[in-house]
Amino acid sequence: MRPRLLVLLVLMLAACDRLADRQVERALLRVDRTILESPDLHVVLCGTGSPLPDPARASACTAVVAGGSIYLVDVGPGSWKQVDLANLPTGAVGTVLLTHFHSDHIGDLGEATVQSWIGGRSRLLDVYGPPGTAQVVDGFHTAYAQDTAYRTAHHGEDVMPAGVAGATAHEIVLGDAFDAAARVLEREGLTITMFRVDHAPVAPAVGYRFDYRGRSVVVSGDTRRSESLIEHAKGADLLVHEALHPGLVARAVAGAQRLQLPRVAKLASDIPGYHTSPIEAAEVAEAAGVRHLVLTHLVPAPSNAIARRLFLSGVGSTFGGEVTLGADGMRFDLATGG
Repeated sequence: MRPRLLVLLVLMLAACDRLADRQVERALLRVDRTILESPDLHVVLCGTGSPLPDPARASACTAVVAGGSIYLVDVGPGSWKQVDLANLPTGAVGTVLLTHFHSDHIGDLGEATVQSWIGGRSRLLDVYGPPGTAQVVDGFHTAYAQDTAYRTAHHGEDVMPAGVAGATAHEIVLGDAFDAAARVLEREGLTITMFRVDHAPVAPAVGYRFDYRGRSVVVSGDTRRSESLIEHAKGADLLVHEALHPGLVARAVAGAQRLQLPRVAKLASDIPGYHTSPIEAAEVAEAAGVRHLVLTHLVPAPSNAIARRLFLSGVGSTFGGEVTLGADGMRFDLATGG
């Protein structure tokens, strides 16, 4: 090989090495740890889809960041990847709050438990929810027990301590009133309140309110139009509310009937009865005096501009505040004034 070509090859290989090193460094440093030091209240949408498959959306998950900790409301299938892709420091995920036990709200609880431990979580993951939460947590503990044992054996007790690998269930029992509520926890200036919503025949079903340094966020969970939700969302800065478009679902039902798919038609026709339409969600936000309405758990999730316009039709004339059609990765920062 000619000397000049050899020198050029060496230089090219060195340049490739530098580029590879920079890529590795960017990947390792992408996590935004400053969010934990912020005095503000932050919300990240980590799952805005539904059980219907959508390559752009995970199932239900909303991350709330306050006081140096990350709280996840529901952990539907695929949502943990979205938590990680949002560059959140996964070891700071210390609490999961479940709204109910449909699979599209709990499917990634095992991943949230294991991956937050891998990320450096130093205590057992706290999982709050209504009665039934312990059964869910125990099931995932059993399913993941061998995995966690392997990791401790491989990396050592100092790096992967077995004593904090799992999760602890905290069941909150609400009263009988339609708008029953209970304080879940108070920590670092943050208050989290659980309240009943109406997702019958699924019961119990709840939503959560976060109050932090004068700012507030409410996550609806799955519900039909709920007076309890209106009561507990009063004056909130941000309402993250589920939304199902009945007209689009009706088209799906009609199509299934035309194609002689009775099972699909039956299942689709049952769904709207225990969810909230976009206009009903706007009515809830207006009645509660909410400043900003974010629609999530979108059924069916709109995938283009025309579908998004149709999904939001009538919402702007119903609710006078700001409206956002949620998408995975969206982040909302609520300044607290320091």
